[in-house]
Amino acid sequence: MVGRVVQHDEEERSFLRPDDVKLSFQLPSNGTMNYWIATISSDDISATKVVAKTVSGSARMKELHNFKEIAKAIIILSKHDNIVEVLGISLETVPYFIYQEYVECGTLKAFLTRNYESSGNAISHEEEISDQNINLQLTAFAVDICKGMLFLSEENYRHPALSSRKILISATGVCKLYDFCPVHVAMDTVSQILEKEVPPTAWLAPETIFIGHYLDKSDIWSFGVVMWEMYSLGKTPYDGLTCFEIESKLRRKQYCEQPSICPGGIYDTMLLIWNPTTDKRPSFARLQTSLLAFLNDMRKSNDDDGDDEIDSDEPVYSCVINDTSENIYIDYPMG
Repeated sequence: MVGRVVQHDEEERSFLRPDDVKLSFQLPSNGTMNYWIATISSDDISATKVVAKTVSGSARMKELHNFKEIAKAIIILSKHDNIVEVLGISLETVPYFIYQEYVECGTLKAFLTRNYESSGNAISHEEEISDQNINLQLTAFAVDICKGMLFLSEENYRHPALSSRKILISATGVCKLYDFCPVHVAMDTVSQILEKEVPPTAWLAPETIFIGHYLDKSDIWSFGVVMWEMYSLGKTPYDGLTCFEIESKLRRKQYCEQPSICPGGIYDTMLLIWNPTTDKRPSFARLQTSLLAFLNDMRKSNDDDGDDEIDSDEPVYSCVINDTSENIYIDYPMG
């Protein structure tokens, strides 16, 4: 299963006027995008809390054009459980806005660092959680992300430099992707990423880093890095290394080491993903099948009778909201 896809009438998502939206406060960000908590109230939409995304004042004309192209594309994208829903856009005058659903528990990165000590030496939950239960939760997240990426790839969308900061978690523990783009502007987006003073090299595929190519399976590589982030409980890949040092490791095929709690089969999947030959990387469809099999095996091992399989549309974990200040959308972590 790819996940629940809901078709919609064009009227369900609106081209909004600035008067329909009240901006409440700006969220922290460090890139070319600005994010606001806002409320939409229009003839078509009752008062709804949203995140308003816009291009910062430092953006170039090309970035402004691409933002408009992305907005026009994603407003007609079908709904999916693992994709942040776009509720409306405003393109009549600058600044342009995209209005997205508010997702309660913030980014996957924030969730990992909030719930687990970054050192990996101890678990920060009030009650100790076994590695087995942690892996069950993380694998459910991986399935969610894979379902979302499969949906995007089938709809001709891409997610350049996918990272745990570009994934949000709902109150019911469902992972949702945001900040993706249609194929026809993906290469421009990649070019902007590569031009950053400190690009997110650790999340980029070798063909993108070394020859500037961004192919269909470049997102597969980034997904493998996100898996590593999860099973390392929020650590940064290649932490402390410069972009040049990361590039040297990639040339020598010295990839991120197996995290201490990561099952061998999951790490083997990461190594399959990190194949320098793009055609030899598994597809998202194949990865979804593999990850669901891992997830069902984990659930069976936790279940006394061993008979129940997991419904792939049913979240394994419910997230507890401890601090609304952590519910933020932030741009790529290093620039």
